[in-house]
Amino acid sequence: MAPEVYEGKTCLKSDVWSLGISVIEMAEGKNPFDGCTSAMVMNRVMNKEPPTLSSSKWSAEFVDFVSKCLVKNVNERWNVKELLGVWV
Repeated sequence: MAPEVYEGKTCLKSDVWSLGISVIEMAEGKNPFDGCTSAMVMNRVMNKEPPTLSSSKWSAEFVDFVSKCLVKNVNERWNVKELLGVWV
């Protein structure tokens, strides 16, 4: 879940956060929170840096796309329209 969802706020940009997590999972073959309990996931989402692609094999554009999805501050996170303009 996106940080704002843990705070009880709903926003369409929470789907963008989910997209970023899903892209990492598809690209690297595992969930970035693999092995974590739901409490651990919440703690990491709220208090740690967002997950990133861990391999250097990804293009800078792809890494940048994922990072734009996983901005913790919902007001700074890109929206779907902005992301659709990015070529990866």
